[in-house]
Amino acid sequence: QKLFLDKIRDYSVKSKSSGGVVDAGPSYQKNMTEEISKLQRLYGGGDLTKFPEFTFTEPKLEEVAK
Repeated sequence: QKLFLDKIRDYSVKSKSSGGVVDAGPSYQKNMTEEISKLQRLYGGGDLTKFPEFTFTEPKLEEVAK
């Protein structure tokens, strides 16, 4: 169990220092940028790493006479 925890902590440190996937080569980065650009073309661009913000306006309601 200690070995497992040590490996997880080591991976965490490596991923923070590399800023992403550990031991990712240039081919991985190339594929990742191609896929992100493909998704941006399909879904209208924007930052795909952030959750979209929704704004809803209140509908105008009319009072009904009884």
